[in-house]
Amino acid sequence: ETLYKNGGVYVVIGGAGGIGEVWSEYVIRMYEAKVIWIGRREKDAKIQAKIDRLASVGPTPSYIVADATDQEELYRAYEEIKQQYGHIHGIVHSAIVLLDKSLANMDEERFRAGLRVKVDVSVNIAEVFEQEPLDFVLFFSSMNSFVKAAGQSNYVAGCIFKDAFASQLALEWPCAVKVMNWGYWGTVGTVASEEYQRRMQKRGVGSIEPPEAMEALEALLIGPMNQLAFAKMTTSSTWIHVNRAHSFVMM
Repeated sequence: ETLYKNGGVYVVIGGAGGIGEVWSEYVIRMYEAKVIWIGRREKDAKIQAKIDRLASVGPTPSYIVADATDQEELYRAYEEIKQQYGHIHGIVHSAIVLLDKSLANMDEERFRAGLRVKVDVSVNIAEVFEQEPLDFVLFFSSMNSFVKAAGQSNYVAGCIFKDAFASQLALEWPCAVKVMNWGYWGTVGTVASEEYQRRMQKRGVGSIEPPEAMEALEALLIGPMNQLAFAKMTTSSTWIHVNRAHSFVMM
C-alpha cells in the first residue's frame, strides 16, 4: 500500500536541497512522479546538474523560482503549476535555513531568517493549497523539536511551530497531513560535513541513509500516526529524552 500515485504530481518546497532531492529521486524512480521544486534562488549550474541527474531515472523535475515565505509568490507558483499540470497530488515542505549562533549573540534578523522558513512557509502552504484536493501534505521536521540544540534556537523554534501547525492542520484538512522528525543525515543536506559527522559519532548518533528513510516515510504516510521520528543510534545514548506522547522509529 502507498499514498503515492503512479505519475502523480508533487510540489516540493526546498526540493533542490539534500533531503528534498533524495525524496524526489525516490518518487521519480519508483512512481514515475512529476516533481516540481520551488526555491528562492535562481536556477544555477548546481541545481541544473541535480535536475539532469534525476532526469536519467524518470520524468525531469521542474524548477520554479519563488520565495515560499511570501504568500503572493507561492500563489503565483501554484497557478503556474495548475496551468501546466492541472492537478496536484501532494505537497512536501523540505525547506530549511540553518544560521547557528548562540541566542545571546543572535540578532533579531538572524533569528527571523531561520524561523520564517518554517513558520511562514507552513502557513502559506495552508493558505495557498487549501482548496486543492490533495492526497497528502508532508512536513519534514527535526528531532531538534525534542532536544535543546545549542546555537539553534531559531531553527528549533521553527520546527516546534511546524509540528504543532501540522497537527492542527491534520484535524481540519481531509487529506493526510504528516510530520517526520528526522534525526541526523550525514551524507546529504546542510549538515553533511566532516565536522558534524565527528560530533555525532561522539554522541553515538548514526547517519540516516536514503533507502531506510524512504521506507519510513512510506510507513508514515499509510499508517495511523500523523507524526513519527526517525533516528539511528550507534551506541546507547542519552541524546533523546522525550516527555511527550510521540511515536518514534528507532534504529
